[in-house]
Amino acid sequence: MPDLKIQEAKLLFKKIHSNPKSYDLKINEDGIAGSDDKISFRLYRKEERVDFEVTIDGLTFTNTTGEWNNAMVMLQSTIKKLEREEENIKIEQAIGKLRKYLSEEN
Repeated sequence: MPDLKIQEAKLLFKKIHSNPKSYDLKINEDGIAGSDDKISFRLYRKEERVDFEVTIDGLTFTNTTGEWNNAMVMLQSTIKKLEREEENIKIEQAIGKLRKYLSEEN
């Protein structure tokens, strides 16, 4: 796999972290994966370190500088926050439907 330069890797991570809803972020047993319509990426544990891997046009680039532990923690927190927001929206919608149901005359 070709190397992903640290400057490019950092820019990409910043882009992902600043707009996480644009990527289909998932936490799995290896780490975190995500994609949009142009790229896919994953942060995954490899022994003691975390690697950052990006796939575009069928080519996979990797950055193994070992600076990605904090990035993984940041994305995990973001994913959990998005999941809570989604759950809150579902709850609000259900409450709205319940209120509407209760206000209907039989």
